[in-house]
Amino acid sequence: MNKSGIQYFVGGLMLLFSFYQIYIKEYWEAAMYISAGLAFITMGLIKREALPKQKTLLNVFSWVFILLAVFLFLFLIRTDG
Repeated sequence: MNKSGIQYFVGGLMLLFSFYQIYIKEYWEAAMYISAGLAFITMGLIKREALPKQKTLLNVFSWVFILLAVFLFLFLIRTDG
C-alpha cells in the first residue's frame, strides 16, 4: 500500500470511529475524530497529487483540520472529569 493509501485508510478509520462517537452521544470527541480524519484524507490527496491545481488550497485545509483537531483534543483534556 502506498503512502496516500495509508493516509486514506487511517482517515477512513477515524471517520468511522466518529460515527460510533456520535452513536454514544460524545459529540465533542466525534468532532475531533472528524477533523483528524479529514486532515489525513486531505494529506493523502496532497501526496497523491490528485488535484494539482488546488494543492495550495488543500494545504490550507489540511492545516485548518490539524489545528482544529489539536484544539479539540486540548479542550477535551481540559474539560474531562
